[in-house]
Amino acid sequence: MRLWLAVFTTVALTLVSSTLAQAPTVELVGYAELPADTFDEGPVSGEFTGAGGKEAAARFEGQPVQGFSGIQFGEDGSYWLLSDNGFGSKYNSIDYQLRINNLMLNPKTAEGGDATVTLNNAIILSDPDKHIPFYIVNEFTRERILTGFDFDIESFVIADDGTLWIGDEFGPFLLHVDATGKVLEPPFPTPDFGEGKNPEEDFVQSPQNPALMANVPNPGEPSPATLKRSQGFEGMAISPDKTKLYPMLEGTVVGDSEGTVRIYEFDLATKTYTGIVGRYPFEDPANAIGDFAVINDNEFLVIERDGVSGADAITKHVYKIDLSQQDDNGIVQKELVADLLQISDPNDLAPSTQEGVFSFPFVTIEDVLVLDENTILIANDNNYPGTGGRGEEVKDNNEFIWLRLTTPLELARGVGQP
Repeated sequence: MRLWLAVFTTVALTLVSSTLAQAPTVELVGYAELPADTFDEGPVSGEFTGAGGKEAAARFEGQPVQGFSGIQFGEDGSYWLLSDNGFGSKYNSIDYQLRINNLMLNPKTAEGGDATVTLNNAIILSDPDKHIPFYIVNEFTRERILTGFDFDIESFVIADDGTLWIGDEFGPFLLHVDATGKVLEPPFPTPDFGEGKNPEEDFVQSPQNPALMANVPNPGEPSPATLKRSQGFEGMAISPDKTKLYPMLEGTVVGDSEGTVRIYEFDLATKTYTGIVGRYPFEDPANAIGDFAVINDNEFLVIERDGVSGADAITKHVYKIDLSQQDDNGIVQKELVADLLQISDPNDLAPSTQEGVFSFPFVTIEDVLVLDENTILIANDNNYPGTGGRGEEVKDNNEFIWLRLTTPLELARGVGQP
């Protein structure tokens, strides 16, 4: 047994070393950061514990601008960044208003720039027309503003008509909102296209799905949940022609091969799921995805990351996948594009760069956007007021990095900066 473990460990380490050795060297060509303690107008927040009880006092005078978990282009050079459910759990985020922030980024580059980020405004999600079929925190208010207790929003895209489609983890659901953040129709549940399942009747559900929370199993009874908590639609892309959504789960559905996650297709014309178009394989089953971005009709970028930060971080990777290249089980082909722990910074653009090498060792890196064939933009989810990326006692800032790729991407028409 010990011999087998030794051989297995040697092989595993060799594979890891081989993967890292093959990682293309990408260059940091822009850097900006938003301080962790950045707040927007709104009610006080952080009044609740992880169990839903009241704290002695609110921790924050306003709404933190943090937890960035999705990025898209805005107008006039700005960017939209989605904040997730707030403070890390359903119950301690009761007073966090779900938002999509409009930010102006002024990166430091070799030509200049001051590495600053400015908040322009924010869209606050709401359901005044009562489309959501279950109780929300602000059920009996006129505006019915949505909170981090109601949904855990983790991904989004902007459709051709200007409306937004948002991926949630609690259901998991797809949400459809207008440009002001108003919910336009009931949340779309996730059909289960797994073996032996009827997608008309069977749905992928997490333990935080409202239907399951309303019917908690008795002690000793198995949970009907088919997905672990907080493993819903972490990533979502839209096709270059803006006709299809590609929501991607963060975790493995019960019954699927361990360490693989589903990539769904959703038709915007009919507003229906058409099936599973591929399955993404993790380097380690304990890993998770961070985001999903379109390159062309078949190719996409995926952030894959482990669950640690700082000096303990091992896997913070960007892969390119090709949906047209799959094995008999639907597992997609993947190619390492960037190791975010080993980034060249010859111009010392980032304050944490050491000897020309910049590292992005945050536990959650959840934003990637293709700017042009040679450049991608990446940002972290800082889990405010989380620490660990830049020091055990240092609150993680929201950092933005522009990376020049070694090999150009083959972009479809309409992909990249407007």
